[in-house]
Amino acid sequence: MKQIFSFIILMFCLCSTFAGKYNVNINVFSNELSFAKQPFSYYIDFKEEINLASVKMTIASKKMRKKKIEVSQVPVYIIPLSKYKAFIYFMPHKKMDEDSQLSYTLSFESGKWDGKEVGSDALKKIIKRNPNLVQNYSFEKVTKTIDRFMTWEGRTSISDWKLQDFSRKYLSVKNIKSTCRSSAKEAFHGSRSLCFTNGKPRQIEYNERIKNVLISGSARTSDIIVLKPNTTYKLSFFVKITKQFDNQMNFQGIGVSLSFLDFYKKAIIGGIFSAIYSIGSIAQEEYLNKWIYVEACDTTGQSAHFGTINIAEKISGTTYVDMVELREVKDCNYPEIIIGKITKN
Repeated sequence: MKQIFSFIILMFCLCSTFAGKYNVNINVFSNELSFAKQPFSYYIDFKEEINLASVKMTIASKKMRKKKIEVSQVPVYIIPLSKYKAFIYFMPHKKMDEDSQLSYTLSFESGKWDGKEVGSDALKKIIKRNPNLVQNYSFEKVTKTIDRFMTWEGRTSISDWKLQDFSRKYLSVKNIKSTCRSSAKEAFHGSRSLCFTNGKPRQIEYNERIKNVLISGSARTSDIIVLKPNTTYKLSFFVKITKQFDNQMNFQGIGVSLSFLDFYKKAIIGGIFSAIYSIGSIAQEEYLNKWIYVEACDTTGQSAHFGTINIAEKISGTTYVDMVELREVKDCNYPEIIIGKITKN
């Protein structure tokens, strides 16, 4: 028995020795706002299998270390989103004044990814994460169809969504290459995503004028979403661009929009807000073949009772969208959080 026990201890020590240890710098900026001591969150891609239970977040500021703070570790709670990707909730060690900064180090070790939520129980109790109001938000539910529509010619439709390869006004244009499809080639969450493809801009005659137009697809929710008047919501999604070439258009990017409807389900003039990702001024290596998290936040007016979500893009190439979320939140004010590069110890 002693030999077996010694062997187990030896194997544990060897595994601990060869476990990869990593650090990430986390910088929090208040900018022109001030914040009480409250939970904040950020998205991180660990890029490989790690032991979520090993994740720790500690104060990295030199000023804090000089003060010899007894507890340098701050509470964290990790919510896995998909393989190797998660939201990290944390409680900062103090409130933030205007134009202030907090610096932390996130550390973790390689290990088995079990995909389970883990972290501070006390922090978990105060995290308020309301339900996602978007049906089939990850585009997993699909339906085979032989139907063809004027502006869509796919064979697999997405439940709870209406897909459009191009706008109805371009029906007379020949050889339209724009498509909007369910795809199993790429997925952030689950096994499917929404895929847009299109080509170069076209010279189109419209309203007796020749325009340089990028014909592209769109998708919108089939059913309306019940909203609350004078309530704040966060709209978010993940986007991955796998093929892209500069089309010289003024705007190159993708947006997910929430349009407000009144009690009679009529559109409210000016009642819309969007989460937009623009690639016009970003180097291609910053986004190509990477899942990017995009979010926006706004408050409904007194007349808003319902809403619809629309996804539209203006990117020449191939673009995937996944995990569209709409959640009620307390407010839109949160600090800017910059995630550094993962480094190995």
